[in-house]
Amino acid sequence: MATKNNFFGYTCIGHLVSNLVAAAFIISGIAFFVYLVMGGVQWLTSGGDKGKIESSQKMISAALIGLAIVASSYAVYMIVLEFFGINLDALCTENPLGN
Repeated sequence: MATKNNFFGYTCIGHLVSNLVAAAFIISGIAFFVYLVMGGVQWLTSGGDKGKIESSQKMISAALIGLAIVASSYAVYMIVLEFFGINLDALCTENPLGN
């Protein structure tokens, strides 16, 4: 008997949720790095233009604020899981979707 894969190849909703959260954090980390580097390069190539320097400082600040928001959201995610006693692996059953 062949095993059916559901939800993008996942047969367990707990693994799907944890992998989606991990992917979101990886993507946001990459976005932070790219935005930070873009701001740094813009600052280095500003040539002393005050407008470009202010723009690049805002870009770097936005990247750092975004990183703080992502780190805070991860902390809240972990606190909620711990507070409510949620174990994503415990959500896995033999046939979670009834197929």
